[in-house]
Amino acid sequence: MIRIPGVLAQVEVDPSTDGMPGADLIQQLLNWAQMLALWGSLAALLIGAAMYGLAREGGSYGGASRGKTLALGGVVGAILAGVAPTAVNLLFEAAS
Repeated sequence: MIRIPGVLAQVEVDPSTDGMPGADLIQQLLNWAQMLALWGSLAALLIGAAMYGLAREGGSYGGASRGKTLALGGVVGAILAGVAPTAVNLLFEAAS
């Protein structure tokens, strides 16, 4: 059995953007990515709802199923886009 020295357990990390070149740009890109995810989720939800309603009334149950799937995908996408930053921070804090 290989033994790992106890020195590895003494590493500390304090994430910070102080002095990091491009930190503001990276934050702006992350903000834009989250906004794009929310817009995409809204579009999927609205298009899926329209597909569901029109296909159901038209008697196309396969189309209604696809519309329902698209609408639910939009809901899940919005939830994940909103929860992602909190989940990352929560998991980081739990691990440290």
